[in-house]
Parts: sequence; structure tokens; C-alpha cells
Amino acid sequence: MNEKHPGPLVVSGKLSDGERMKSESNFLRGTIAEDLNNGLTGGFSGDNFLLIRFHGMYQQDDRDIRAERAEQKLEPRHAMMLRCRLPGGIITPQQWLGIDKFAADNTLYGSIRITNRQTFQFHGILKGNVKPAHQLLNELGLDALATANDVNRNVLCTSNPVESALHQEAYEWAKKISEHLLPRTRAYAEIWLDAEKVATTDEEPILGATYLPRKFKTTVVIPPQNDVDLHANDLNFVAVADKGKLIGFNVLVGGDYLLPMAIRIPIRAKPVNLVTSR
Repeated sequence: MNEKHPGPLVVSGKLSDGERMKSESNFLRGTIAEDLNNGLTGGFSGDNFLLIRFHGMYQQDDRDIRAERAEQKLEPRHAMMLRCRLPGGIITPQQWLGIDKFAADNTLYGSIRITNRQTFQFHGILKGNVKPAHQLLNELGLDALATANDVNRNVLCTSNPVESALHQEAYEWAKKISEHLLPRTRAYAEIWLDAEKVATTDEEPILGATYLPRKFKTTVVIPPQNDVDLHANDLNFVAVADKGKLIGFNVLVGGDYLLPMAIRIPIRAKPVNLVTSR
């Protein structure tokens, strides 16, 4: 995908605590690696509690035993939910079998949960199994980068890429968009995949040092289907074809920022322009 772009989002003025956390995180590293090796707690603390979301995880705890553990002066039983990046929701049988085995052997619940954004989640991953989970995804050709928090989320696409050449091309564009809008930081690879740390400074030419101010959702759809619910997403590409060949996309833009409810005005996605696919 062409890497030319107008430059990153620039945030001026006093930062909220969430924006402060991102700007001070050393491009999403924080002290996650140190927390990961801290055997005195089953969770991630401080800013890392939120930073791990950029790495596809939410920290949760077992509510059913929360009060009991508090009475025993124990911390909550922390466990992570991990969400896979899976543009278009396409997964191979081999990948699925690997995921199923990991869920059965290494999560508290032994199950996989399917989401309404064409991907899946592991629930109940104890901290000692978090890094193996990311490494398992990598071995299967998958990852969990940027599936939560202030980033472009999993890109939806009209299902079944083998239905026609047009469907396959739309799916390829969903993958390109997903890759293009990923954070460029090496933090994910360094922390979870043991990638070599390099001396150069990270850059985020599209997202900027504070990333996005809110989550952002993108879809690719082929009419007449609207299985991605394009009017409920932020950036939507509606395929335009001529004799079964993709010639471009009608672009629809909508959504809203997380403003106080009294002034929050969600906007259904509306047509903006036609862009060609070449």
C-alpha cells in the first residue's frame, strides 16, 4: 500500500491522563516486560493495565470469587482476555485447530469466543500463559496487535472470499487496510516474540505518539450485502465493480468521539467520495 500520507495526528494543549499515558509509554512498551516477570502479582499494574490493550488484551478477574479473595487478603484472580487480529474473519483449518488446542490446554475456561467483528477471543489466560499465547498466534501466522484501545480495530469484510474474484479482491483490500493502519512500533515483537531491540527510535508516521483519540472501525463491503453494518462504522469502503472487476470504492464516513452523553451525537456513515482501487 502506498506509504504517502499527510502526517500523524498532532495533539496540542493539556493531555488527558489517557493521552499522557500513551505519550509516556515509549511507543506502547511501558514497563510491560517487567510486569510480565513479576511473580508477586497475577496482573499488570499502573499504566500497563491500559497499555496491554494495544497488545490485544484486557485484564479481568473472576467476579464470583472477588469478595472471597478480598476477605482472605488476596488480590483478585487476574486473567487476560486476548483478541486476535483477523481482517475479514478468515482463518484456516490448521490455524483453528492450533487455537482450539491452546484454549483447551492453557485457559481457565477451555473455550474460544467468537466476536461480532469477525474474530475470536481467548478468555481466562493467566499471566504465565500470556506470552505463550502471543507466540502461538505468531506461529500460526496471526497476531493480536491493535485489537483493542485507541487504534483501528479489526477490519470487517463481506464474508466468503472464495465466492468470486471480486470477493477475493475485496478481502485483499481489507488485509491491506489493516496492515497499513497498524502501529509501527516494535514493542509488540520485542515483548511477546523476543525480537531484537534496536537502537533506533520508533516512529508512528500515521498514528502519532499518542495514537488515536478513540477506537476506530473500518469495513469493506460488496453490495447488495451489508453484513458488516457499514452505517454503524467509522470508515467504510463499498466496492464498485464493472463486469465483475473491482474498479474502486464508494467511501462512507460516520461515527463519533466519546463525548459526554449530553452532547454526544453519533452520526450514521454517509457517502463522501469514490476512490479508485489502482
